[in-house]
Amino acid sequence: MPNNIGIMREARALTLEGLAKLVGTTNQQISNLETGRRRLTVDWLRRLGTALKCHPWTLVSDGDLPGPMQPMEVRMLEAFRALGVEHRKALVLLATSLGVPSRAPRGRRAKR
Repeated sequence: MPNNIGIMREARALTLEGLAKLVGTTNQQISNLETGRRRLTVDWLRRLGTALKCHPWTLVSDGDLPGPMQPMEVRMLEAFRALGVEHRKALVLLATSLGVPSRAPRGRRAKR
């Protein structure tokens, strides 16, 4: 089964050994999971998702996401999540001014 483990690992600047240490396994095991030589179980997805700081579904999704996240996208998301609320709002305003569409949160109407 194709997966995004390698992409997510590289986006976090982790080696096979680094990810293996976080997950509590060997670099060979991580390599086997990345290449599909080893089956990804729910347990593996949870462990890898925790270590890679992403939802486990991200590691195998190919339909609901617009494709695997590229390293720069992962870094941007991590940077955004590290910001305070006011800085997040400012960044969304900046992105909107650059032509990125903004969506109001569900259950709320956008201010006009």
